[in-house]
Amino acid sequence: MPTSKLKGIAGLYETCCEGSFYEWVIPKSSDVAAGNTTQTAERRICMAPVWYNDDEALTLIEDRYDPMDEFNSTWKLCHFSKGLREKRLPHRPYKLFNLETDDDLVVVKCKIRPVLLIRNVTSDWRVPGNMAKIYHTWLCLPIFTYKQRHSQPYVLKDQALQLPHHFYFPPGMPGLDEEGVGKLTELQFIPEQNIFAKKKMCDAEKMQLPFCLTKEAYQSVIGHIANFFPGIEISGEAKEWYDFFVELVSEEIAKFTSSIAH
Repeated sequence: MPTSKLKGIAGLYETCCEGSFYEWVIPKSSDVAAGNTTQTAERRICMAPVWYNDDEALTLIEDRYDPMDEFNSTWKLCHFSKGLREKRLPHRPYKLFNLETDDDLVVVKCKIRPVLLIRNVTSDWRVPGNMAKIYHTWLCLPIFTYKQRHSQPYVLKDQALQLPHHFYFPPGMPGLDEEGVGKLTELQFIPEQNIFAKKKMCDAEKMQLPFCLTKEAYQSVIGHIANFFPGIEISGEAKEWYDFFVELVSEEIAKFTSSIAH
């Protein structure tokens, strides 16, 4: 049953994942002593800057530009949809912004929020063949906290996996501080250097520790993501577990909504 603050059904996802949705990441004593504890790993819940765009993006246009003194040149804000790119920044490239000839400047916003780490990807696209310039990123699923405007029926709909682009995340210990939703529309690659582990106090170990999704919980998330993209099918254990998870969750939420309707 939901608590006074919880809008989803408390304990439902834990029950459907064999007792636990999250688990502690306990490092080896030798790794702690050597300072070799990793910040990032698959299934880990971390904190990272999540970028998002408004419907109308802002960009810069030249105001008073001095090619001999870029640092003291000035630019103005304008809407990206207004004007031609050649008129916005006619003197590209700009050393000050590390802006190449075909690049544009767009103002984006970000917020440090929890993310689920899914896949580590390294690339030498910027400097092919130069292993010292490898670019390390993680494919992340950003998690957004529900607000007062989100009603209980809205949250229960997410918890029942009725929206293909939402996956409900329960709070827990270990786990998130508040219930939230992983928004598949915000999936993004985030540079590894900008990601840091989210930690909580583990009473058993008497120290702050990171945590991650259990294997069952992670398979449920990955199954939902695969289900989101047309033409992608999962099979084997992952498919069996996801189907079981969806069926069990749907049944329990149907029972709950039926009980509060009478």
